[in-house]
Amino acid sequence: MRSNHNILIWGLFTPLLSLAFWLFTVHTLVHFMNLLFYISIILTIIFFIIIIVQEGVLDPTSYGFRRLKYQLSSHKHRDALEKDAFFKPGQVKKEHYSITPWVITGFVCNIIYLLCSISISFML
Repeated sequence: MRSNHNILIWGLFTPLLSLAFWLFTVHTLVHFMNLLFYISIILTIIFFIIIIVQEGVLDPTSYGFRRLKYQLSSHKHRDALEKDAFFKPGQVKKEHYSITPWVITGFVCNIIYLLCSISISFML
């Protein structure tokens, strides 16, 4: 039931937001399709960034820079950083990452709207 609720919310959010912006512009189908494309591409990028952060893709990069900072620090500062788990991490990534379902639902819905707006624009 919760999944259907997420699909309904994200399935209606992008077209309703496009419709709201469309009411303040010229009322043609081409303008609506342009707004749908712009809003869906912006939301797709935002959701993709959220997915990347939640999956921990950038954790190994962060780990490398923190280890490098620890190794390049002076001996005096290294003693201070010895007990700090952030600057002297023990492992690269966490054991388990969880992506919230609403992010995946929003990402998929906006990808579908993006592809639909591109395909409809070729027909217009």
